[in-house]
Amino acid sequence: MSRVGAPMPDLGHYGLVVFDLDGTLYRQGPVRRRMLGELLMTGGQPGRLTRLNLLRRFRQLREEVALGDPRGFGDALFARLAAETGQNEVSLRALVIEWMERRPLRYLARARVAGVAALFDGLRAAGTTIAVWSDYPVIDKLAALSLTADHCLWAGDPHVGALKPDPAGLLHLMARTGAERDRMLMVGDRLSHDGAAAGAAGVDFLLRAARRPPILAARQYHVSDFTALAELA
Repeated sequence: MSRVGAPMPDLGHYGLVVFDLDGTLYRQGPVRRRMLGELLMTGGQPGRLTRLNLLRRFRQLREEVALGDPRGFGDALFARLAAETGQNEVSLRALVIEWMERRPLRYLARARVAGVAALFDGLRAAGTTIAVWSDYPVIDKLAALSLTADHCLWAGDPHVGALKPDPAGLLHLMARTGAERDRMLMVGDRLSHDGAAAGAAGVDFLLRAARRPPILAARQYHVSDFTALAELA
């Protein structure tokens, strides 16, 4: 069953709210533009354009893996990238950590989605458990956003081991917290990944995106930012 104009979710109904991070808690557009400028201005090896192309191909391969074999994103992904590019795996891993995990941290705070801090505070005051589950490492980015969560996990954790849309992270959080499916809410920025994971796990989903899709499935909601939702927490 599909619907248009679905209301916002009743936050008081949920005992556990699980947030994606990249694109959900901060806007990726401003961060990526700043990172592109830094990439093009920074010398060293590999060269600027080579570095840019390697990172783009890494993202593309992760997307392919996520929609094909979400559990094969680790060593196999870097082995494939190394075979395609002629770069060694050690340098590729270092490149990804430097440019996709460490350097963006300085830009996250200014791109934080409006209302998210108040939403976290409201949920915590109401006794709701907050979790953050991402395809990339969480701890340093969450700290850069000046946010804290009760549970943090990412695809590389041993008890997850899969990219979205595989629901492994949600299933692990259910087991860890004892939360019931119908009292869990997943919040993310992509229907194809976060929304699909929520659907596979049987939990409600809130899409945080600038534009509302024309149709949302049952148990799916939308907000452009968290300002109005924070007032209801």
